Amino acid sequence: MLVLLPFIFTLGATAPVVINTVIVTQTYGANQNLQTAQTKNVQTTPSPVQASQIQAQQTASTSSFNIFGEIAQLFGFGSTSEASNVANTSPAAVTATSPAVTTTPVAGTATPTPTTFSAISSIASSPSSESPFTTTQLQTDTPSTQTNSASSAIESSQSSNFVLDEAVSSTPQSGNAYLTTVNKIWQRFWENGKWNQEDSICQDDSYQIPSVWDMAVLGKAIADSGDTNGVETTISRILEYYDSNTGAFSSTPNSSSEIYSDDNSQLLWVFLDAYKMTNKEQYLKYAEGIMDYLKTQNYQNTGGIIWKRDQSYIASISTTEVALSAMRLYEFNNDESLVELAQNCMDFMFNHLQDSDSLFFDGLDKETFSVNKGKLTYTVGCAISTLVKLGTQDALNKALDLATAATNTDGAFYTSEGIWNNSLQYVHLLFVGFGDAFGTGKFDKFKDEVTRQGNYIYEFVQDPDDANLYFDSATSGTPSTYAKYAKVFSTSGATYKPNEDLYCSGSSSGPAPKSLLTNASAGQILYQLANY
Repeated sequence: MLVLLPFIFTLGATAPVVINTVIVTQTYGANQNLQTAQTKNVQTTPSPVQASQIQAQQTASTSSFNIFGEIAQLFGFGSTSEASNVANTSPAAVTATSPAVTTTPVAGTATPTPTTFSAISSIASSPSSESPFTTTQLQTDTPSTQTNSASSAIESSQSSNFVLDEAVSSTPQSGNAYLTTVNKIWQRFWENGKWNQEDSICQDDSYQIPSVWDMAVLGKAIADSGDTNGVETTISRILEYYDSNTGAFSSTPNSSSEIYSDDNSQLLWVFLDAYKMTNKEQYLKYAEGIMDYLKTQNYQNTGGIIWKRDQSYIASISTTEVALSAMRLYEFNNDESLVELAQNCMDFMFNHLQDSDSLFFDGLDKETFSVNKGKLTYTVGCAISTLVKLGTQDALNKALDLATAATNTDGAFYTSEGIWNNSLQYVHLLFVGFGDAFGTGKFDKFKDEVTRQGNYIYEFVQDPDDANLYFDSATSGTPSTYAKYAKVFSTSGATYKPNEDLYCSGSSSGPAPKSLLTNASAGQILYQLANY
């Protein structure tokens, strides 16, 4: 499916068309798609904005989501130059021991009930006193009713014109919040023994089967949480998409013409996680079957991977994801041909799809080699992961170049506020790429910047009225979400108007349903932050 973004982007595989739920007219990049994270059990270093408000924060209202009162108090500071004079500090090394979220469903029969819910609540994103925004621990399935009008939100959201490195800490802030986010995904999207694309918060009994891309991102988020039962239950639903003729999985059940290489690559990772967690050979066999199919999409053995079965487009995301899949599978079966495949895929990327800024174009047509010049973060993330796993000096040097390009604040991935501009639904793979890179000990100079990007997601894209669930961007959320963002970052030249579809039944208030894919991606990002 092709989607037009600020550049001409081809969003991976069956990634649904993202229709923003607000109308935003802007001139200074207000429409970004990311959020923040806040870590518990680490010694946090406050950002300049945080440091200027610690004393006021300590005496502030304890109401977790008294958004406008807290924001007004929090950001009643002086000039931005004062804040920018505070030196950035490197984050302390964080080693998070992640307690597993366990569920007790029988596949396809009953709604899973987390057996460690109290433990989850005790570790869920309890922000430090240094955090400029507060969140509450998960206590109920139903968020508080949202009654703030768009006009009142705008009225109280005069921008302070900060950029990200002034406004957000470089120390992880989300703790083990990924566990709570995954738990809430179970509560809201698992019904009657199956996953539902529709958020149950609307209580309208609507059902839509998720695309297999969504199921893959979800499955990986659940695997990251350490929930073995949850992974196996989710795989039992994923098997409905299996195409016995190809050994791959289709976008929706029984649609063999809709088979995408990037969908299947991410599914391969879920099966490998399941194999690692259970030691059940059947999961490894499914992963190997997917790889057998993906090899058939290697165009004339050039290393360029066809995006969709029987089509002509070679996508950078399918090429890098297959490369990463090959390296991950190699770690389990030691098949040296997989290393060769990964190297060939990366050679194709550097020979045919790399721009002068070191980032990758979206893809090209195999017949004409005409290039789609859109650029997306998830391609770079997968490339960094693959190169780190290849591990040669040449590969590491290329990974360093990509990491530098991805964090260039004047580059294609940034807004004028210093925020990564790609959708939350797809940016998780860039965080995963950096997570793999940080494990080498050779990429630590990027840690502050990547952590700030994650902290932005946690602090500004999380719904303040629906704790631990996220919108795709701060500007596509509710008035209270946008007001929180607009208090800090420049919104000059932008107008915000929530779309009526933002709320259940098109009402102007009340619960705002969330996206399964967006929150599965958020879960993966929060997991990475817990381990940076």
